[in-house]
Amino acid sequence: MRLKISLIEISSEVIPHHLNESDDDISTVSHLLVEALTKGMPSEVVDIDEGKVFMASLLSSRLIEGIPYNLDPSRWGGKYYSGDVSATIGETLTYAFLEEKFDVKFTDIVPLRQVKYLGYSPDALVDAGKSPTLLTYLGGKGFLFINARGSFRWSQNWLTRNLVRDLIQVEKIRYPDNYGLLSYVYRDEGWNLAGVVIRP
Repeated sequence: MRLKISLIEISSEVIPHHLNESDDDISTVSHLLVEALTKGMPSEVVDIDEGKVFMASLLSSRLIEGIPYNLDPSRWGGKYYSGDVSATIGETLTYAFLEEKFDVKFTDIVPLRQVKYLGYSPDALVDAGKSPTLLTYLGGKGFLFINARGSFRWSQNWLTRNLVRDLIQVEKIRYPDNYGLLSYVYRDEGWNLAGVVIRP
């Protein structure tokens, strides 16, 4: 399958971290990120083997069967996915993308499903030092904390709203020394991944 990618990088310095910064500050950052992501879409296309999609689906926080089957738009005939299926597709294609683009082994992705629902944990983490390609891309050792979302249809409001939530959630754990990946998978004339990489 083909996955169209738009990936941007930001420094941790542009994200509000202190009590004297307002909620409007994080909303402003979110709006600017959405603008940058939509201007650069897509920056590349990655071909992902269906077998890797199946393997990646086993790491999802919601164990749903037949994710490669659910990626076929004709299966749904325009009907929207349920929240669980959309979330699983988001996680699955994010992990498959990391494997294909950065040689991250599936065995090196640590799902955090046991603590995710407590509200302070992203979906997964990867030790960047275990993938030379990822280590070179990030430019330093540390953990990459991953938060992934999925949607059957593109909506700028969906992306903006979730960026605010996800920046807050990932920063609770990532800040100040590690890396973050906020991934948004959606269907718009094929599957797309809009990603924000946060650097320390």
